[in-house]
Amino acid sequence: MNKTILYIGWIGYRNLGDDLLWNLFRDRADKYLGSGQITIVPSLPGVNIQHLERYDTIVLGGGSLIAPTYIQLLYRAIKMKKKVCIWGSGIDRIPESALYAMQEGEKMPVIQRFKGEEIAQLREVLMQADFIGVRGPYTKKVLETLTGVSGVPIIGDPGLLLEWNKAAVQKEKCIGINWGTTMNNLYGNKEKDVEKQLAEAAKQWVSEGYKVFIYAVWSEDFPACQWLYKLIDKPEKVLFEKKLYTEQELMKKLSICSLTVNFKLHPNLLSLSAGVPAVALGYRFKVFDLFSSLGLEHLVLSTSEEQINTKLMKLADETMQEADKIRKDYWVKQQIYSPQIEKIFTEDGL
Repeated sequence: MNKTILYIGWIGYRNLGDDLLWNLFRDRADKYLGSGQITIVPSLPGVNIQHLERYDTIVLGGGSLIAPTYIQLLYRAIKMKKKVCIWGSGIDRIPESALYAMQEGEKMPVIQRFKGEEIAQLREVLMQADFIGVRGPYTKKVLETLTGVSGVPIIGDPGLLLEWNKAAVQKEKCIGINWGTTMNNLYGNKEKDVEKQLAEAAKQWVSEGYKVFIYAVWSEDFPACQWLYKLIDKPEKVLFEKKLYTEQELMKKLSICSLTVNFKLHPNLLSLSAGVPAVALGYRFKVFDLFSSLGLEHLVLSTSEEQINTKLMKLADETMQEADKIRKDYWVKQQIYSPQIEKIFTEDGL
């Protein structure tokens, strides 16, 4: 019998990270289930996700989508006797104070992300969903603390399914930099200062003989990347193309680099999947959640830090020195998480 599935993701807005998660879901569904068994409707602009009647299964896809609006939708679906799945989703918008409490093993301060009836709905979803797997241990901790539900499974970010030909490539003395904007909604609330210090670090890398490749993964980030390019002011050594790459195009571009430094979340997985160690600018909770799931938290530098350029230079140097170990550790995690991420297709989660 043909099933109709609604895939919920922030897709269709020229954001590579969210779109690649949808691409991975679609491709794995086709691989394991075949096009004749299911019809998948992605939540592209124009699709009214409030109308659930036609769907057999509702999938909350990859991304930081564990938020009141989407949980309310899943709660409604459960009440309508629909199948409900959470596929590698994570939580975000958690203050840095709560993050630090988790890192230090202390009691978390009150979390305002869900309130009142929203917490009850979240608890019901976690208890009744047909398939649950969240992005990382920090998402797990927040959900269990909020709801009292224990044993929330971690399956990793679906971006871990990204595949790249690991054959040797000719490495260049090049550092990739992903930049963009959050309209100053980041840890430390000093986006322009982070940008300035990132430019200073890039200038130093250029003086050491590196080329710099600046790239965006969202069309809205082009102006910020263009401005970073101007701040560095080394056009003979710095490349920025006002272009949105596909995931395969970008992995090919990154594969020659010695290192990448990434502002947005999924460029880190694109880089690591291409065999290139990644340093993450920890601008929000989700970055720490992802890197904790990979056992690579030491590669995250919070945007609330002082003297980011100095700390970034030091961390970048250390990361390039342990590049082989980082590659191996990441591929081990890929092998562990991939079957868990694919269980939704192989064990009738849908």
